Amino acid sequence: MGAAVETSSDYFRSEVPAGRSGSWVVEKVSLPERGYDSDSDPRPDCFKYRPGEYTCLRRGPEQFMTDLYDEWWTQRDALREALARGGEVLITGLGLGLIAEAMLRQPKGRVSRVTVVELSPDVIRLVALYLTGRYPGRIEVVEGDAFTWTPPADRRFTVGWHDIWPDPYGPAVAGEIERLEQRYRPWCDWQGSWPRGYLRAIGSAS
Repeated sequence: MGAAVETSSDYFRSEVPAGRSGSWVVEKVSLPERGYDSDSDPRPDCFKYRPGEYTCLRRGPEQFMTDLYDEWWTQRDALREALARGGEVLITGLGLGLIAEAMLRQPKGRVSRVTVVELSPDVIRLVALYLTGRYPGRIEVVEGDAFTWTPPADRRFTVGWHDIWPDPYGPAVAGEIERLEQRYRPWCDWQGSWPRGYLRAIGSAS
């Protein structure tokens, strides 16, 4: 099926501007050069240290999302399916909009439209304006609870991607993934989630 998303050349860093709304903050953080022996790091390559400037979304001290390389890498399943299937995509959880933007950056015709359901109006204020301005008519951000929001009856999504958790190891995550996939099964041809992609990546060989 369609185009694969496999190489680091597809990776990009977010240009969502820094800002604050309520307890939510988008900030630019710099990871400086430092002495680092990547050969001694047992993790897969996508999780290894890479210096540079990154964007971070946090609520108070709790980090919810960054545009570090591993955030892109562990969502490749969604990119691959979206680019192969085309059409309309549903995402629960806005974050920095990294996965939505990764889909929309591709040539037009692969993903025609992305609908994002986000619970926090503060996150929407910080991130949505950038995305809708850069990709007019191709992205809609809906304020709503992913566990209760209902798509219009006539909508159909080729891909459903769930990314509402800051911690893939949380005790409730597995059950919540099942709830979301069951809820959106009538509207989605294929579904996946960031925690499963993350845990699969961290458990694999580099």
